[in-house]
Amino acid sequence: MIDSTALRRAFGDYARTILGDYSVGEVLYRLTDQCVEVLGIDGAGVSLGEGEALQFVAATDEDVVRVEETQVSVGEGPCYEAYTTGRAVFVVDLRHEDRWPSYRAGATGVGLAAVAGLPMAVADERVGAVNLYRKAPHEWTDEEAETGQLLADMATGYILNARKLDEHRTLAEQLQHALDSRVIVERANGMLAQRHDLPVAEAFERLRTYARAQRRRIHEVAAEIVAGELDL
Repeated sequence: MIDSTALRRAFGDYARTILGDYSVGEVLYRLTDQCVEVLGIDGAGVSLGEGEALQFVAATDEDVVRVEETQVSVGEGPCYEAYTTGRAVFVVDLRHEDRWPSYRAGATGVGLAAVAGLPMAVADERVGAVNLYRKAPHEWTDEEAETGQLLADMATGYILNARKLDEHRTLAEQLQHALDSRVIVERANGMLAQRHDLPVAEAFERLRTYARAQRRRIHEVAAEIVAGELDL
């Protein structure tokens, strides 16, 4: 049975977190706990894609950690299948499953029986997969499948938003660097113009010509002029 109160808390947490600055690892660990609370399952894990491979990043407990690490190391399991195919995978009882022998042995060895692998993806972009675990055999319901996929989509949102934030930070840093460079160049122009009684345009041309001749960046030459290390 779905815990609707826990689901609302998870959505509220997502809405508050996604608008701020957050640690991807931390929010994914929290999301695995929310999967347990919302779905009433016994464990959950998240792995992120790196090309055709997966990298385990978060789990609810040490047993799931070992199982997820086994899955990543052998390259087989429901998480891998969900990631590579983009389709959810549901297993009622791993003891009666023929696929993924190494993964299956590891999971049943720590007392896990039922598993669901849910893809994390947007359009054609694969992000990773979420695994849900139960210790007893279990027929996964449509409601559990839909709610589990909602939680997996939240994990996807965390990842893609973090990537956009990183891109934005990089762009902002590049813009700030450009602005800082412009200020330095303008200061160097002014110093050259005053020192040699030149029009600012001619001072800039002298600066640019020197930088080109030396195959150096103009803001580096300007910085040396401002620091008193160079005169043209």
